[in-house]
Amino acid sequence: MLQAIFRFDLHGAYRIAAVLIISFLTLQVVSQPVMAQIAPGVQQSAAHTGNITGTVTQSDGTPVVGVDVRLTGPAMLTTKSDAHGSFSFISVPYGVYRIAATISGLGVASRDGVVVKGDITVAIQYIAQSAGMLKEIARVSTSSSGAQINVTAASIASVNPSDYAFQGNTSWKELLNRIPGVTVGGQLAGGASAADVIPNSPIQPVILSINGALPYETATMIDGMPFYNVSAGSGGEAGQGTDLSNVPMTTFETADVVRGPGADAPSIVDSIGGSFVLHAPGQVDKNRFEFATSNDPYGGAVVNAKAALRFGRLSTTIIYGLGASPGPLGANAQGILAITPQPLTVNGQPFLGCSGAGASCLGYSPSTSYQGYYNYTNALLVGGVSQSTAWTQHSYALGLAYAITPSITAQIFYTGSMSAQPYSSFEYPVQFAPGPGYSGSIAPGTYNFFYPFMNNTFITQASHFLEEKLTAYIGQGVVRVAALQDVVFENFNHGSLEAPPNGQYTLWGEGYLGTTPPGTPVIYNGTPANLTFSSLSFNEQLRANSRDLLVSYASQVGSTSDIGISYVTSYYDDPITYNYGGFFIGSEAIGDSAATREIRIHAGNKLSDRLSLDASWYFANGSYHVQNPNNPSAWVDSNLPYSAPRLSAVWRANRDVVLRAAAGGGYALPALLQLVGSNGMITCTTICTVSLTNLNLAPEKSFGFDLGTDIRFRDNSVLSFDVYRTNLYGQFFDSEALTGTYTGLPLYTTEYRNLNRTRMEGINLDLRHDVSRGVYWHAALGLTRAYVIDVPPGFYDSTSTGPNSVNTYIIPGVNFNGAYQTPVPYAMGNVQLGYRWSPRKYVDLSPTYYGNNNPYFEPAFMEFDAHAGYPLSKNISLVATFRNITGIYDQSIEVYSPSMGVPTIAGLPQPLFGIPYGPRSAIVTVTMSL
Repeated sequence: MLQAIFRFDLHGAYRIAAVLIISFLTLQVVSQPVMAQIAPGVQQSAAHTGNITGTVTQSDGTPVVGVDVRLTGPAMLTTKSDAHGSFSFISVPYGVYRIAATISGLGVASRDGVVVKGDITVAIQYIAQSAGMLKEIARVSTSSSGAQINVTAASIASVNPSDYAFQGNTSWKELLNRIPGVTVGGQLAGGASAADVIPNSPIQPVILSINGALPYETATMIDGMPFYNVSAGSGGEAGQGTDLSNVPMTTFETADVVRGPGADAPSIVDSIGGSFVLHAPGQVDKNRFEFATSNDPYGGAVVNAKAALRFGRLSTTIIYGLGASPGPLGANAQGILAITPQPLTVNGQPFLGCSGAGASCLGYSPSTSYQGYYNYTNALLVGGVSQSTAWTQHSYALGLAYAITPSITAQIFYTGSMSAQPYSSFEYPVQFAPGPGYSGSIAPGTYNFFYPFMNNTFITQASHFLEEKLTAYIGQGVVRVAALQDVVFENFNHGSLEAPPNGQYTLWGEGYLGTTPPGTPVIYNGTPANLTFSSLSFNEQLRANSRDLLVSYASQVGSTSDIGISYVTSYYDDPITYNYGGFFIGSEAIGDSAATREIRIHAGNKLSDRLSLDASWYFANGSYHVQNPNNPSAWVDSNLPYSAPRLSAVWRANRDVVLRAAAGGGYALPALLQLVGSNGMITCTTICTVSLTNLNLAPEKSFGFDLGTDIRFRDNSVLSFDVYRTNLYGQFFDSEALTGTYTGLPLYTTEYRNLNRTRMEGINLDLRHDVSRGVYWHAALGLTRAYVIDVPPGFYDSTSTGPNSVNTYIIPGVNFNGAYQTPVPYAMGNVQLGYRWSPRKYVDLSPTYYGNNNPYFEPAFMEFDAHAGYPLSKNISLVATFRNITGIYDQSIEVYSPSMGVPTIAGLPQPLFGIPYGPRSAIVTVTMSL
């Protein structure tokens, strides 16, 4: 049944297109002329449009009926004033416009330079002429319409990344984690961080999920075109989600979190939970310069600068950002280190011993081990080890927009970043309990031991994005052609893979010297010694190359309807190369690639001045080209079609109340990592295990709905409320199942498979009150849960000793009880309460609640921030952020990020250690603008 529903059929596409067009024409015939609107489908986010309402009157207040009102700029719109002299433009893309009113007998009234960055009100007044007066036909004035409400069907939360960055913030994490329905985790594959990174550093992974969806079910786009990248901080590959850590915040003035299945989505590929849409800088309305400098949480410096210039038809935006930090350990901190593997020599004498970390014990009993990996009993410790956690990040952007004609604009946009951080590996706090005969100067107790595996490692990551875009408004229609190319690169350069550098160290503990067992036992009491190690260098390079092409046409038909069609194609690959000991030893996924192609047909109609309907049908085809792991000389090509609708309705009860409903399908392809690789050898003890590559993974499909409302109270308070549910069919998971026997022993097979059916559901609430002077406040709440409804046969054949669970997020003692179909909720909420004396002079307190199953893997906790601003002059201000005031979970080193977002785990998960939230800190920023 499902296969029939989701089948891609070109004949069906033609039939559906005919139905949409017939429905559109029918609706147009029965509808009434109402407010003008911009045709959707032009890849302009709904949250970055404004509504223009206005009146046309004579000087005595008499309304002027039937005036032709034209808006010219990024969109070209026309409408007529009604019997009350009123007119409206709905969903006008942000930008700079010319507004003109024309009527026979009274003439033409116009105004240039009308900036749309929110709802505005326009008053056009024709002036009665008197003898001797200069001929002034009319006056055109504009004013703000107050707090904005969302008049589209999608549930949208907007953010201003550039403003956030210019206040001294360096990570997307806190900005996005506070949006209802949004969770920011660690690893692309599901939350774990393979590398030990520092909170707020540019290497810390920032992986987004929306409305309970997993990272790969959340699309990240630039102007409607998806892009894929890799993550240095987690070792994740493309296709498993997008890591925002290498996407510069300073570049993007606006961005939208689009939650749920809004009918105006540019794409349904990988947007099962929703989409994060970034907007490149556009045309500049006036020259301006911005500069900001701050400290960072560890005593470093953050500098950002921006210049927006206009030269006639040409606009340019230039952005540069720098972050340099010593990190929590500084540039040359001292630490205690337990060495693994063993030294070759100590002061030139051969060293004997064994290691719980894997070195052979050569017949010794555990009591003579120089390192017990789990409890460090009789451990040999090294002191005075130089560690560095410093980092630097450069970000830059250049945007050019040229108005070829008033209705044709060409744009080129480039942005990129480069980050570098030494890799200082850290282990968990452990109990040091030396055995009998120990007399070292390190007292028994709990210590943070540094483990030098992959010591002297340097991590770099870089991103480069280039977008070319041409927009042409022709009559009532708009044509857009855009291309996006991006390359994301990460490099692990391990100067000494298996040991610290040779040299002098201070030793504590018990070691054994000699050429043959049992050797001579030696007790070290802070003794200086020269150590030598066996060491080889290692280098890993991981890339993601992505290319997109977008072609769209949308047209307003009459004053009430619109139609549109768009085509989006996207391609990516992610080759990996390895070098060991200075020698090239191989590669992975060279030549492997994935691609999607998607056609969207759209029709919308305003049935009345209150009700509008939109319908889109998407015809997607995904494919991949991968090496067959069972036959390296052969390649496998797929063709994975899918089609689904998205439908929406908006009821505008009045100027201040909007009701909306949306429903539709989604589609996600498996990541290349889940399809390629080498089938593992069968290993046996009391059981046998094998890891297989599954080239038969089916695409994941979904169908969901969202019901919501926006209500404006007076002109400065807005309530936004949404409830959603999404059913998923064939969600990907890493399965372990009993598949037979091998040499008489049970054989367990691990491979990626498809679940039968899972579900995400929740509630998002946002209430805000904002004024230019006085008390302002904001409250947000998100409640999310995800659970498995049906699993395939053999799913619970686990080798683990613990009970099985169907939780999508498992945390023992919190939501883990072994019962089937256990929902896994996550609650978050934040409040902001402040007072504003003037737009730049304010103070507020902002507590944020992270519930159980939060992205920091800690029990539920409350975190407090405060903000303040003070103008020093007209152009210079101080901005202060006091973060983590109570110091909750403020460890400065992220030691381990457990798996988050894995669809289902059979048995107990990995040991859980929380991610530190980040240190208590005060960030003071000086901002200057001209």
